[in-house]
Amino acid sequence: MERISEVISNIYQKYLPIAKKFGITLDLDFPDVTLTVHEKAKLESSIDKNMRLAVDRSKDTKNARIIISVRPGKVTIIDNGTTLSKDTAKLISSEHVKVRSRVGFGTTVTIE
Repeated sequence: MERISEVISNIYQKYLPIAKKFGITLDLDFPDVTLTVHEKAKLESSIDKNMRLAVDRSKDTKNARIIISVRPGKVTIIDNGTTLSKDTAKLISSEHVKVRSRVGFGTTVTIE
């Protein structure tokens, strides 16, 4: 088992300069840095993919913000970028990834 904080730190450091380039605020909500993960590579890949999509949705949004939130058993990526249709959200969702999108609220991706 490895700490999730290592995965999140790598992702944050990778996307911080990209977010700054597009004027996106990138925030972390990670109250317990002692949380661990069994499948580090799988989690890192899923977070990376969904961060890339969040940046892409948000890069043309005024006052864009992306939040990476970590809780026991899940990582949530919230962006206030473009809202996805219900069909698109369903296509992106999978057994371990749930996508919700609402007008005025942006898109929330929860990785379990």
